[in-house]
Amino acid sequence: MDVLAVKAAGEKAIAHCRAGKGPYILEMMTYRYRGHSMSDPAKYRTREEVEKMRSEKDAIEHVRELLLQGGHASDDDLKTIDKEIKALVNEAAEFSKESPEPPLDELWTDIYA
Repeated sequence: MDVLAVKAAGEKAIAHCRAGKGPYILEMMTYRYRGHSMSDPAKYRTREEVEKMRSEKDAIEHVRELLLQGGHASDDDLKTIDKEIKALVNEAAEFSKESPEPPLDELWTDIYA
């Protein structure tokens, strides 16, 4: 739930791998605000618990505050970035919906586990 800690761990893992020291596994402990799927109503957590996590430990909100407090971006800058990201995601979703299904012989391409 800490973007800067994830960045630091990623940089360490990349350096390790690029130095030829072999693979590196990163375990990310995070909080899921919703259930696993549409069929999972997530009744194993209270609404209060979820709201507390969202208000006190949300990773994106934490980075947003760091950027604003550090003077690295304004609220308008972040709104512009958010709009650009939403447009990019919507464009990718439309491309995916309009693209043909890949052939079945591609089903196991690039699968290593």
